[in-house]
Parts: sequence; C-alpha cells; structure tokens
Amino acid sequence: MDRTLSPGELLDPRYEVVPFHGRVDELAELARWWDDGSRCSVLLLHGPAGVGKTRLARHFQAGSGVVVVDDADLVTGLDLHEPRVLLIARTPGWWWSAVRQRATRQGYRTDDLAVTPCPDEHETSFATACAHFAYALGLTLPTAAAPDVATLHELHLAALAEVCATPAHWLVTTDPAPGRLAEDALAVALLDDRISPDRTPDALQTLLRAAARLPHVRRRAEELFTAHPELADRAAVAALRILAEWPATAGAVARRVFDDPRCHGDPLPAILTRTLAEQASTRLERAELHGLLAARAALASLHEEALAAARHEVALYRQLAAEDPDEHRPALANALRDLGLRLVAAHRPEDALAASREAVALCRVVAVEDRDATSRLADALDQLSRRYAALGRRTEALVAVDEAAELYRGLARAHPELFRVDLDEVTRRRSALARGDQ
Repeated sequence: MDRTLSPGELLDPRYEVVPFHGRVDELAELARWWDDGSRCSVLLLHGPAGVGKTRLARHFQAGSGVVVVDDADLVTGLDLHEPRVLLIARTPGWWWSAVRQRATRQGYRTDDLAVTPCPDEHETSFATACAHFAYALGLTLPTAAAPDVATLHELHLAALAEVCATPAHWLVTTDPAPGRLAEDALAVALLDDRISPDRTPDALQTLLRAAARLPHVRRRAEELFTAHPELADRAAVAALRILAEWPATAGAVARRVFDDPRCHGDPLPAILTRTLAEQASTRLERAELHGLLAARAALASLHEEALAAARHEVALYRQLAAEDPDEHRPALANALRDLGLRLVAAHRPEDALAASREAVALCRVVAVEDRDATSRLADALDQLSRRYAALGRRTEALVAVDEAAELYRGLARAHPELFRVDLDEVTRRRSALARGDQ
C-alpha cells in the first residue's frame, strides 16, 4: 500500500496489519467441516464483537476458497447458492434458526461454531500487535505487558494506544471505520447526554449494534425509539431485530413493524411478538399472543419455534377452558387446529392427527351448544380427513370428509354466498380420495 494507514485502518481486520496467529483448535474444526463429505453445507461462526471471527474466516478462506458472508445476521433474505458457505455473526438467534431450517429443506447440512476469547494467547497477540503497529507508524516498540481485556479487538486497540502513547478512546474517535470501531466511537460520544444519536439508516444500525453490547448506549437507543417510533420505518429490518427484544421499546414500534411490508417473511415480527408475549399481564393475552407468534414464526420459516409457540398456546387455553369451558373451549379447539398445522410443517403426522382428533371432539361439543359453530366443526373434519389421508388411512379420511361435506351442504343451502366455495372444495377432495388420488 502506497499510503500510511490511519489508526482506524490499522485496526481494521481487512488490512491484516497484524498477521493471523493462533486459533489452532478452531482451524481444525473448520478443516473437519470442509472435509465432512457433505454435498452442501453451511456453517455459522459466531462470537462477541471483536473476538476475531472475521480474521479467522478470512484466513481459512484463503486456503479453501469457501464463500464467506460477514455480518450474515444483517443480510435480509439470505439465500444459499454455493455448496460450502461460511457465515459470520455475533449471535445465532432466530435469524440463524430461520436460515438453518430453510437450508435443511434445500439439502444443506448445517452447523455452528462458537468463537470465544483466548486469554492464553493474549500475551503473544499483544506483543505481535505492538511490533507491527510500531513498524507501520515508524514509532518506538513499547515494552508493556498485555492488559486484561476480553477480546482481540480490545487487545489490539490497547496495543495501538501503547505504541502511540495516546488514550485508546482518542484513537477510536479520530478515524472510526465501519463495524466495531464505529460502534466504539459512538459509545464514547454518547457518554455525553447532550449528544443526540444520528438518525440515518446506517447510523441507526450502528446505534443498535452498539446498544446490544453496551448498557448506556441501549438506554439512549430505548429513549430515542420510544420517543420517535417512526424511526422504525427508517432503520434496517435486520437492525430492528435487536430493538424487538427490548421490552421498553417493543410496544412502541410494534404497529409500525407489523404494518411494514419489508418485514414480511423476516423473523422480526416473530421476535417482536415473542417479546410482547413475555410482557403480557393475563393468561388470555399470553395465549392470544402465542397464537400470533406461531403464525408469524411459520411465515419466517421458523417452524420449530412456531410449533413451540402453538404448544404453549394450547397449554394456556387448556387451563382457561378448565376454569370456564363455555368461554374458552372454542378457542382451545382453534388452537388445536393450528397446532395440527404446525405439526404437519414439522413432519410429525401422527401427532398432527392426534391434535386434529381432539379439535373435532371439542368442535362437536361446541356445535351442540352453538349452531353457529357448525362451520368450525366442518372445517375441523376436513382437516382431520387430510391428516388421515397423509398417513394413507383412506377409509377414515373418506368418513371424515363425507361428514364435512354433509355439514357444508346444509350451510351452503342456508348461506350459499358464504359456504358454496367450501362445499365445492370438500366435494373435489372427496372425489379425489374416492379415486385413490390422495
């Protein structure tokens, strides 16, 4: 490089001013992943900001040619096309669960590897960093011992400060680069309560990423988004996933997130709903929110999380129905129907059949007490027929769909504009079953 690097650039892992060293165990794990024999595989490297994930991935990539996606948690709608993909992120979370479940359906093997601090390597790392920073800047090599810090970034920042004989925070604020350095610069600035955070999309992302690490930045972010929830329209969807986990701001931005078309199919609405459910003050409100959580998680390919939420919803409605059957039995039947759908998505057909059977039994009781609930029984029978058919139990499937068709015929005679389509659909399904097509 023809020019002298600035302090921020000296710390930027892309410039590799300090040669890669150590991480023998992690490199061995990456080599095993590369050679595991899978046709397609994706691995997530995750660990705290500044721990050395990017340097590790770049070093491994140089010898393997693997595709690396840094800050993968900030990539909206991440698609996998290459046979070997190495993702880097600070935390796994639901974004990774969604990617993992989609990747599994595409035939990928998925795994993750935590990158943790290596304090036993810090003395060598600190001395190495001091030597290379001093050489790059033409300054005297210091002789200080390695400080007690948590991450490689903090260790290198301390080494640079030692070489320059300058307080570390001055180095950070002088020339912040993207990522961890920008967050550190912002964190220093926001120690002064008179300074207001910038509100551009990039600045909001930096704010929220820093807030996930530092309590005083989180306080400022919570104050900002609570006072100005419209900023959710401006911030990146991936960055808002951090905000969605905070009880103090979840309610303030909820409506804007749920109405935002950018969020459709993203884990963000599900994460936000989970936070709201944890805050709910009554059992009924928690049950309703877990039903919404199951639906929103399913839309984001979070099928395991959707199933867990549906089970929680059913458990809550069971408690409520035990105390007041007339009031809550219909809702329990609906929750069981939805549970069946989540079990189907999780490839558990026997369990889905059991849930559908219980839903039909409850709907029979409700329909006796309330004739307006007949359509609910017809729908439950149709779903039960589908569950039997999926297991190859055609005779039982025909019995259930025949009863559903009979109920829909009566409903269609009384209200043709409401139920004719349902009757036609069930009739087509019945004919297909009779022919052996399902």
